Amino acid sequence: MVSTSPTPTTTPVDAVDLADAFFAVSHALKRNINARVQPTGLSLARLQVLFQLVDGQAIRIGELSTCIGVAARTMTSTIEAMERDGLVTRRSDPQDGRATIITITDAGRRLYEEGRRVQASVVADLFETLDPGQRAALGEVLQQLNQLAIDAARSTARTPLG
Repeated sequence: MVSTSPTPTTTPVDAVDLADAFFAVSHALKRNINARVQPTGLSLARLQVLFQLVDGQAIRIGELSTCIGVAARTMTSTIEAMERDGLVTRRSDPQDGRATIITITDAGRRLYEEGRRVQASVVADLFETLDPGQRAALGEVLQQLNQLAIDAARSTARTPLG
């Protein structure tokens, strides 16, 4: 027997509206993580700094600000506060005395692990509302969009000015 029920139609979604929705979810997730890690003495920004340092590699403060996407002055203020709290250490770069190298402390490593557990809990609370198929589909879409964004950034970087 042939089904006579109407075929569901999908309404096209405007790309800007979709991007706005994506950013809204991202912002809400960041706010939730910040609120939940705050009692530990962390923020999402501090957690991102510790993530860059947790593998044990020392990194210049300028590289750190580039990795995280904040101004060098903002990173310097963040690192100064984190050093006061015993989470990181700063020292002059032996290769370039003008540069500062940052490393994570044992206390920073412990707090990072606690912060990641809290972050994982917040993320699980959100994404567990999706069924496995939705999570898989979202993962594929995000992977594709990430690659497109990387490719676009590369082609923009290679485009000559003028």
